[in-house]
Amino acid sequence: MKKHIFYILIGMAAMFSLASCVKDKLYLLPEDDPDYFNPDEWKQGTMVVRTDWSRTDQGIMPTDEYYLRLNDETYIVSDATNTFRHLHPEDYKVIAYYDPTGITIADNIATVDNEADGTLLRMPGMLMVSDYKDAKVTRGDTTYVDLTMRQLVHEVNVIIYMRPGDENLISNITGSIDGIAQAVDITSGTVTSNYNSVITLPLTLKYVDYNGKDESLKGQQVPAYECTIRIIDIIEASSQPMELNIVYNDGSEEKRTVELENILNNISKKDDTTYVELDISVDNNTNIRTSIIDWHVVDEGHHVAH
Repeated sequence: MKKHIFYILIGMAAMFSLASCVKDKLYLLPEDDPDYFNPDEWKQGTMVVRTDWSRTDQGIMPTDEYYLRLNDETYIVSDATNTFRHLHPEDYKVIAYYDPTGITIADNIATVDNEADGTLLRMPGMLMVSDYKDAKVTRGDTTYVDLTMRQLVHEVNVIIYMRPGDENLISNITGSIDGIAQAVDITSGTVTSNYNSVITLPLTLKYVDYNGKDESLKGQQVPAYECTIRIIDIIEASSQPMELNIVYNDGSEEKRTVELENILNNISKKDDTTYVELDISVDNNTNIRTSIIDWHVVDEGHHVAH
């Protein structure tokens, strides 16, 4: 009888030991246990998404988080490389974007907000979007996706040069540009606005180095009305007319239209600031009226986002 009791105790001890091992194994994570095997997880796959920010903001990632979308799932991430495990094997559409202030993104459409007067926001944040890529996840394997980020908001610097002394005859200059797009599809960059939009020019008087076409003013500092705006694109059917309203010190006003002749074409493909520079002059003190001498476009320098 004692021998039977001994064997029963040995058997119970073995059962408890086995149960303890099973319990421990259930709490082990797959990556911690080399013997772990789950056929359902083996049927899934992994995707590693790497983002290249070298073409945006001098190659610096934003300090805020950005978004990565895999088909209909959107993830908030903060690293240049992100790994997604346990994905169902299928075809994926992958895109990354940084959602700045002043721009609303919904259903792939990025829309610039309005100023209080209904015109387009003059200085929205920098919208950065990757190319829109196809990727295929296969079971038990890792898929690598490389995305290149690019700017979808571009700076335009407007400078209106005057001859020294003419600023004493002019009280103020205000302006606007028509034909600016308000919305684009971030997956294709296509303009989705079906109407022209106006952006006002917050022009202020400064004294700057002259860079116009009047050779007699080269190398001089001259008075100029200047401002910087940010746009996402233009309405292709428009020529982007610039409307200027000039107020003179005698109280009279003059409106001038400068046809910029599509100088902002292809701005969505540019990485640098576009400089639009105009020369104006006042006829004389008795007949204070301006004449647009000339204008030209200069592409130079990489913009710095704030």
